[in-house]
Amino acid sequence: MTSFEGATGVLGGTFDPVHFGHIAVALQCREKLELAEVRLIPSFQPPHREPPLAPPEDRLAMTALALEGEPGLVLDDVEVRRGGMSYTVDTLLQLRASGLGRLVLLLGYDAAADLASWNRAADIPTLAEVVVFNRAGSGRDGFRGALPAGTTVVEVESPEISATDVRERLAAGIDASPMLSASVLAYIKERGLYRGGR
Repeated sequence: MTSFEGATGVLGGTFDPVHFGHIAVALQCREKLELAEVRLIPSFQPPHREPPLAPPEDRLAMTALALEGEPGLVLDDVEVRRGGMSYTVDTLLQLRASGLGRLVLLLGYDAAADLASWNRAADIPTLAEVVVFNRAGSGRDGFRGALPAGTTVVEVESPEISATDVRERLAAGIDASPMLSASVLAYIKERGLYRGGR
């Protein structure tokens, strides 16, 4: 595997809400790739999906809570501050302009499969090296042809959790504590988020 020692990982998403699966992936990518840190970047408005249910300020706050005490994981509000459509190419350009050196874009399988359709997709591998994380045992291995040359695939172990499942549990009044940190769950209850969830 290519050495990424000392590079900065970039992990975007809606984090609506952030859950144990997100944290597990970020920690394992940081460890396995020897990254200096992984920046979790909540989107303002993702281009390829419906708008997040929780407002951006709440998703930032939840992500900050989830990252407390997690070594090498950092919250970055670059997309929320920028507003508008959260195009990855714009985010990478801003991160480069801010003085960060080597960037590693961390993509899940589903996102990676759509990479060719992203805004200015050809520019993305010129701004960051692309790493696709594949959940161990998922058997998803037929997608490399759509990825930039030199893309690295890393297997990670993470709980099978989706934010959709979390929101559905919360909307139905079902205990979501196996999926979320206690601090995030307390924040959700305090703010009354996802009561009519989807």
